[in-house]
Amino acid sequence: MPLKTYAKTAELGFSTETIDPTRAASGAQRWRRALSESLGQDPGAALDEPRRMLAMLKIFGSTRRLADLCFKYPVFAGQAFLEGPSQVLAEAARDLTALNGGLGGPDALHNALAPIKNRADIALAVAEISGHWTSAEATAARTDLAERIVETALAWLVRGAVSRGELPMTLDEGALRGVFALAGGDFAHEDLAPYGPLDVVVVFNPAAFEASAARAAERAFVRIGAEFREAFEGKPGDYPLYAVRTPFGNGVNGAGFADSVLRVTATLGNPQQNPAKRWIAASRVVAGDRRCGGEFLESVEEIVWGKGELLGENGRAELVKPTDDPRHPFRGAANLLRWSLGRSRPVFRIASAREAFKTAAETGAIAPDIAARLSVGAEFAQSLVSRAQIMKGAAAFGALAADEEDALASLCGYSDYAALAAARDGAIADARNALTRLLEGPRADFARFRSGERNPDDVDKLEDLGFRNGANLSNVVDGWAELCAAGGEARFSEIAPGLLTAFGESQHPDEAVRLFDRILRAEDGCVRKVHASTRAGVSDGLIDALGCFGAAIEPLVERRETCAALFEPRGAETPKNGKEWLARHAPPKDKAGASGIAGWRREQIARIALCSASGDMTFDAAASALGAVHLAAMQRLFDAAVREIDAGAEVALHVFDGPARGIPGYGTPLGFISLRAGETAEAIARCFVDSLDALGEGVFAAAPDVSHRPGGIAGALAPEPAQIKSYIQSEAVAQDQILLARARVIAGSEKAQNAAQATLRGAVANPKRAEILLRDLDRARAQRLRRDRAGSPWDIEQSEGGLFDVELIISTLIYRHAGAQPALQTGAPADALDHMARAGIITVEVAETLKGARAFWTRLATARALARWSDPQREPVRPRFAKLLAKAAEVDSFAQVRPIMRGYAEEVSRLYAQLVLGRPSIGLAANA
Repeated sequence: MPLKTYAKTAELGFSTETIDPTRAASGAQRWRRALSESLGQDPGAALDEPRRMLAMLKIFGSTRRLADLCFKYPVFAGQAFLEGPSQVLAEAARDLTALNGGLGGPDALHNALAPIKNRADIALAVAEISGHWTSAEATAARTDLAERIVETALAWLVRGAVSRGELPMTLDEGALRGVFALAGGDFAHEDLAPYGPLDVVVVFNPAAFEASAARAAERAFVRIGAEFREAFEGKPGDYPLYAVRTPFGNGVNGAGFADSVLRVTATLGNPQQNPAKRWIAASRVVAGDRRCGGEFLESVEEIVWGKGELLGENGRAELVKPTDDPRHPFRGAANLLRWSLGRSRPVFRIASAREAFKTAAETGAIAPDIAARLSVGAEFAQSLVSRAQIMKGAAAFGALAADEEDALASLCGYSDYAALAAARDGAIADARNALTRLLEGPRADFARFRSGERNPDDVDKLEDLGFRNGANLSNVVDGWAELCAAGGEARFSEIAPGLLTAFGESQHPDEAVRLFDRILRAEDGCVRKVHASTRAGVSDGLIDALGCFGAAIEPLVERRETCAALFEPRGAETPKNGKEWLARHAPPKDKAGASGIAGWRREQIARIALCSASGDMTFDAAASALGAVHLAAMQRLFDAAVREIDAGAEVALHVFDGPARGIPGYGTPLGFISLRAGETAEAIARCFVDSLDALGEGVFAAAPDVSHRPGGIAGALAPEPAQIKSYIQSEAVAQDQILLARARVIAGSEKAQNAAQATLRGAVANPKRAEILLRDLDRARAQRLRRDRAGSPWDIEQSEGGLFDVELIISTLIYRHAGAQPALQTGAPADALDHMARAGIITVEVAETLKGARAFWTRLATARALARWSDPQREPVRPRFAKLLAKAAEVDSFAQVRPIMRGYAEEVSRLYAQLVLGRPSIGLAANA
């Protein structure tokens, strides 16, 4: 853009004390007229682009000094708007180069540099406000401009001293030989704001002068230091080029702005001058004899970095000292990284704040997310200070008046100053937090947790025992102590010593605590009962029951009457099988209804779980009692359904004991046979199935499986005997045939039961079909093993050689031989195996192996079901439950259980191959 004339700002009358955004539009119009007069033509529609228009309105409605400069230099402002700042900055660099031969005092130097600096400020401010450059790009350009200005000013002032004869050298031999300028702070790190402050010091080497002239040179540089400050800050009333400061003096009359290499080195060697050492540690040469400056920094490196701690207590206090500069916490964090890591990694010493954070994250000194937040916050703070200085035309860090607040918010892109202040305060708070954490060091995080390790409280101790919520449990125990104080003479620690530790060793410690709390609060005497049971040696069994079988025994805790069972002494009179259990705990009378039957069943399951956990009943006896209670409950429920619908109906209920057999909590396959088809039989069956829902949930649930019938799930629930016979002959698949061979009629009228038994006996009336059926059965088993692959060796039902396979072998043997031996269908599986051994169908060893494997898997299945436990991978076994599992496996320790499981699985798999598939087996004799 051609430069013609400048408009006269004195005639514009735009300069005012108060920033008034309402005058922005008129100011922009007057500037455009001034630009047209200077160019001799209207710049046209290029300035009407919305982004440029908004930038013009912000400049003339939100700034003082920048608006005045735009009126003073309209051509350069227009050039910056239309072509970007690069051309204006290039012209400024050329003008600075043209000053290389200039002479004069500090006033002349200030007057020469001010127009160049003003034009560059216009270009950079326009580029930043309009969004042409980012704040980081504008800051880098400002730093480069400041270096050129310092270079020009230093050369100007040294030439003046030489021309006055104060320095014994000629201009031809290189006036700046042995003289250089060091920059520190934001200047050295390229984080410079438009008006500074510049941290700079001029250093000269006395060795560059002859001994006789060295004294005169020192006096000359004292004057150069004073002139340097005056040239940059100007006289009172002048707009400064930059605010300047130095670490080696107070700056009055230029003190500390120029010094010799010897004195600077001596200052750095003083242990009390850590601030100067920190300044030099992160400084760089920006002007003058760069070779001499580099040699100086190398010579003092050992002094700066090698003697003692660079930071010190005063340095730490300086980093966290509150200031008005929003960049201070970010600068403090960056300086801490420079001073801490700069010794071993010089790249940190003069890196900008953003680069310091990024490099620190790459080296692992700080977390990447913290570095990212600090980088963004540092750029935001830099942009805020830059806009504030653009607005005021001087070194400032924020707004002081109401008009300045609104103007600054507008320049920063915020709707109001409150939003800007909130963003600023949030960024500063985050930076201060990061700085505090950095000052504490990486060990502080460990110290926060180590104090808890060294002095664990009750909450930590309880959670270490395995409880999930130690704080809540601590409050519960406090409540127990109060109950003990009210209900007994002894303290709670005397009543139940080591109770919480014992609960923590159980499989479900939190459940144990919950149930124990309900026991204590059930009635006042329970506290003394707990005390008495502990002294009597019953506590271990009670703890195992509460902590391992808690869900199963909960019905005993629900009522005061049944709570007494927890503390009753048990011994030889405890039932040993299902028949004895029912003889002692008879089902309720008919008038009890479905709810009464469900309650009785829940209570019996709870009592059986308590006895098995306490060791008063073996798990064989527990499995037998659980099965007997379950069948008795179904009999009572079926009788209740018949009475409710039609007491004279001829319907029978049968259950399957085959591979799908189960214990409480598992699916229960069952079926119905009606002598007369019709809606009545169907209603009875539906009523019975619906009543099973009342038995409970979880371990008490009974999920009935009634799909093994003619027509499957689409067929009648209570088919006639003829339909069952047809189903057996044609429709029933191999699995259904095997189940029917193990069907047992358990309820119904006598006539219906006899007819049902006769019908079901027909399932084994055709042994010639056995070979075909067993091949189909083996294919179905192979598909099941692939489809329902066991997720763990503890998947007892689905794993190969497990409970399913044992029952499958027994069912197969019964199916093959029940036609000739009808007693096989009426007795228990163990009785059927003994009968077949006596009949020579299988050997005694095979019978005992199958009986032992079935009992072993059933005991483990019973313990797992009562504890609601799957396998050690999902839920590690705790010590007390491990003992119960070992007791169920009838071994001494839990470590011995898995070998026994593998042994039985291998034996069962070999027996399956021999007895079901007819393959020969070495070392195992059987007659099938």
